[in-house]
Amino acid sequence: MYQQQQQQNDQVGMRGGFNLITALLQGHAMTCTVFTRTDFGKEGIGFAGMFGFFIMLVYGGLMNSYPMFIYLCLYLLMVLAQRMKQFSNWRKGIIVHSRYNGYPWLAYKLFPRIKTEANARGAEAFLCLAVGGLLAAYVDQPLGWWVMFGWVSIMATESMIVEVQRRRLQAMRDAEIEQQALADAYRDGRF
Repeated sequence: MYQQQQQQNDQVGMRGGFNLITALLQGHAMTCTVFTRTDFGKEGIGFAGMFGFFIMLVYGGLMNSYPMFIYLCLYLLMVLAQRMKQFSNWRKGIIVHSRYNGYPWLAYKLFPRIKTEANARGAEAFLCLAVGGLLAAYVDQPLGWWVMFGWVSIMATESMIVEVQRRRLQAMRDAEIEQQALADAYRDGRF
């Protein structure tokens, strides 16, 4: 009994830890992608945007970085601009998934040979690495490190999205196979 309860507590603790790391990564990624994407869904910024704001506030305060405060203000302006764009799209009748996390317009603009959205999102991550390096060298180290870490957070969140989609497609394929087998059994009268 005690071992079973201990295993349940361990699973809950691991799940909570994973959820916290995921929220941190998504929040941080949002503080970078809000500048490089457009046409977010209604809930596309949502919790990750709010979480990113608080992470940035704490990090900027701990690093005592005035440029981080400027970046925070620019971030808030961009979130407001993205929300206005989302409202404008809604009024025009443009429908996107409510949790869509934005179209990577900047990557497409800078790298015209990119053909897929997944590749453009990967290019955004490397763009954060390059811009962050320049910011760390010439403007402010804490701000540069923040933007450079966008490489990790964007790649991690995008890989999670890809894996979830792969698993959903696998479940759909499995369901199709099961339904086909059931339909064959029904046609043959094997029930």
